[in-house]
Amino acid sequence: MKRIGEIMYKTMHKTVSKTLLATVLAALPLLAHAEHNDDIALDEINVSAPALDSRIIRYPATVETYNKQQIEDTVNATTSMQTLKYLPSFQVRERYIGDRNGPIATRTTGTLSSAQTMLYADGVLLSNLLGNSFSFPPRWGFVSPEEIESVSILYGPFSALYAGNSFGGVVNLNTRMPTKLEAHANVQGFAQNFELYGTDKTVNGHHESASVGNKINDLSFLFTVDRLESESQPMQFANALQSTTVAGAQPVVTGAYADRDQTGKGRVTFGATGFDKSEQINAKVKLAYDITPQVKATYSLGFWDLNSKVDVESYIKNAAGQAVYNGAVNLGGFAYNVAGFTPSEAEALHVMQALDVKSNTKGFFDWQVTLSDYDYQKDKNSQSTGVGNPYVTRAGRVVDQDGTGWAVFDARGTLRPVDGNGDQHVIDVGYHIDHYTLHSQTNNTADWKTGQKGAFFGSSRGETQTQALYAQDKWQINPEWALTFGGRTEHWEASDGRNQTATSTANYQTQSETKFSPKLSLSFEPVLAWGFRAAAGQAFRFPTVSELYQQLSQGGSLVENNPNLKPEEVISGELTAERRFANGLVRASLFHESKFDALISQSVGNGSAIPFGTGTCTVAICSYIQNVNHVRTNGIELSTIWEDVAIHGLDILANATFTDAEILRNSLDATTHGNKPLRIPKQQYKVAATYHQGNNLTYTVAARYSGRQYNTLDNTDVNPGTFGGTSKFFIVDVKANYKFADRFTASVGVDNINNYQAYVFHPYPQRTGYVQLKFDY
Repeated sequence: MKRIGEIMYKTMHKTVSKTLLATVLAALPLLAHAEHNDDIALDEINVSAPALDSRIIRYPATVETYNKQQIEDTVNATTSMQTLKYLPSFQVRERYIGDRNGPIATRTTGTLSSAQTMLYADGVLLSNLLGNSFSFPPRWGFVSPEEIESVSILYGPFSALYAGNSFGGVVNLNTRMPTKLEAHANVQGFAQNFELYGTDKTVNGHHESASVGNKINDLSFLFTVDRLESESQPMQFANALQSTTVAGAQPVVTGAYADRDQTGKGRVTFGATGFDKSEQINAKVKLAYDITPQVKATYSLGFWDLNSKVDVESYIKNAAGQAVYNGAVNLGGFAYNVAGFTPSEAEALHVMQALDVKSNTKGFFDWQVTLSDYDYQKDKNSQSTGVGNPYVTRAGRVVDQDGTGWAVFDARGTLRPVDGNGDQHVIDVGYHIDHYTLHSQTNNTADWKTGQKGAFFGSSRGETQTQALYAQDKWQINPEWALTFGGRTEHWEASDGRNQTATSTANYQTQSETKFSPKLSLSFEPVLAWGFRAAAGQAFRFPTVSELYQQLSQGGSLVENNPNLKPEEVISGELTAERRFANGLVRASLFHESKFDALISQSVGNGSAIPFGTGTCTVAICSYIQNVNHVRTNGIELSTIWEDVAIHGLDILANATFTDAEILRNSLDATTHGNKPLRIPKQQYKVAATYHQGNNLTYTVAARYSGRQYNTLDNTDVNPGTFGGTSKFFIVDVKANYKFADRFTASVGVDNINNYQAYVFHPYPQRTGYVQLKFDY
């Protein structure tokens, strides 16, 4: 707690005005003196939209909701990203518990495209739109799973209220403010035994969270602390294709493992890398004040603190029995150059503030303004350059992103007029502006363990800004028919782009685009049991500041920027039918997406050509972004949920998604025509069955299946079930909850109880067990 207090004090002192700081600190002592008055019963006004139901006529596109009870019953959740795992068509690439790189994949987007789906918490943007890859995932750490009241997902770019980045979908993590004195505590432990190649290791961790809050007259407040300490299985392996070069005087080593890579070529594996051991602390203060019975102001201040250490393990040993890491070796009489053993250490302190003021009269006119700011106050990663034994020869590089961040402002007005025919309208008009800033500098260091900066190596910087005006009218023509139509005009600008090395500087010209995106949705509910909807929408996703400007070289990898990228355009359609019953529902949705100038990340190996920039890759892995002319995706999504199935207390949810995605045109590489785009599985199936034995005991068995997908545009990864491939998977999870005393609940669970080894380039976790104890007051 002392460390948490120091973090909060130092950061508050730097980022919050004296007046605002005094307000926050003055509210906290009220916890000790607050008393709940049962005679006061004020309606709660949520900052975000309320939990969403299934009524088709209410929304412009498909909406799915997972509430707090469902999450607690079915999910072994240590992080907020795990709460989405059973929702239709959604995957989060969480490679291990504590993974900071967890982008969202949806019906038409893969796990390499983080900027194509939007994540909010109570209407505040958590998506990291500085980039569009696994390196720029949503900021999940700012919401703990215990805070979440429900998860709501709007599929596709069918609402004018959201930016073009929404074409994959919009996720909102809905939390709540207390209406009386409450306190919660959670203690959780987990462990995984991982076996692959020469690694046989048990990795474990623990998760603690606590919150306390109250409402006194017009002021409600909530303080939360969440701490996660975890270890990962190896994320990567140091390997090389089988050599045909006869060895010379290189030292002889043994202990490597032979298999075939994702393209079917023979390779040898020298060791495991990427063992991440981290501690993450999320602390948050949230205040809400009822200015009037219909107007509420909410302020939140959050801190995310990270300390991470990534280690490596070599399998190969020399004649003296000593581990060998990097350099030339003789293995089985053939010459190899061992590389990739590059341990690292990272530390970060990110601060997020948000202010939301809104009215809730439910009358003719309501309004809302939201301002949020995200700041990388500290973000440093120090990594070995992989020379010899990296724990002895400690030369490395330090990447510092202090000062990177973004700010977002939204203002919206909602009108509810009734026209001359008596038809009801809900009209939303609004203005949006966001500003993203990238500051990234790399220095050499003599010792990656200490991270002391040495000579300048390179830097990247740049800014993007998007302004938008939008209007949307939901016209309730009669009780059976509703028409929603609107549009969004966005003006985007990229500026101040620069890449610099010790010997050269590249400055990039300011560029801008203005685009208009129409939306249309028609809903029909002839009777309460049936609902139908047709929706169409267009969206533009502008290049992010890192795609345009950030060039990053560290370890054996290079990320190449492309300042000439064009916006990607999406035209989407959806047809939905839903049948509702007394204890369940069934939904079917046909979806289509045509994506033009798709922004797709690619990786190539040493010696391979890059279509722009450096021309040829000169390190182990080079990643770059390109526009692919036309990608088309068609599919069908089926979803059902039932309560009290056959016997009282048995609840079942199930869903299936079938997708056909294809590259129709790629002018940079015509050989990819007809290939599959990246990381979009052909099919997904999910099912979860929960049995409530009375009011205090629940059991859940759940399963998830994901089908064939590809990791490269040339679709040469024909052997996906290995490291470097993106495999199918079939994973079975179980969980049991027991409320054994007033306010206490114990849980035990196992993820991947069938111990299925799956890969998303990196190996996914193997069988993982959980135990948990919760207290709720």
